[in-house]
Amino acid sequence: MKKKQLMIGAVSVVAILFAAVLLMLRNNINLSIGTCIAAENGSYLIVLDHSPVVMHQRPGKESVFADLNTGDKIFIVHDGVEQSYPGQTGLHFLLKLSDGSERDVPSEIMTELQELGWLKQSGEQA
Repeated sequence: MKKKQLMIGAVSVVAILFAAVLLMLRNNINLSIGTCIAAENGSYLIVLDHSPVVMHQRPGKESVFADLNTGDKIFIVHDGVEQSYPGQTGLHFLLKLSDGSERDVPSEIMTELQELGWLKQSGEQA
């Protein structure tokens, strides 16, 4: 009897996970890990596939960006990425995995964002 209950429980868990994956695929929901960049204008970006992506939080929610700094490693659940530069994505969930620093962001990305006005130029006063 216990074996049968255990098997039913395991099949139920697998079915729920399968349904969740299908729902995520159908709604274009993605899971990503990347490096955070805090922009000068108050926006937050994540480096995905060697490219910066602006994260847009849903309106009316408490800010999930409060404890983030440039270089922090983060995990996000998000919409698809719009193909602009920098890219854009809607944020559903964010978890800070570890602290970091600007040295953790590729220098070419930092330079490109400085040239576009997202970040202050090196040596520029606040």
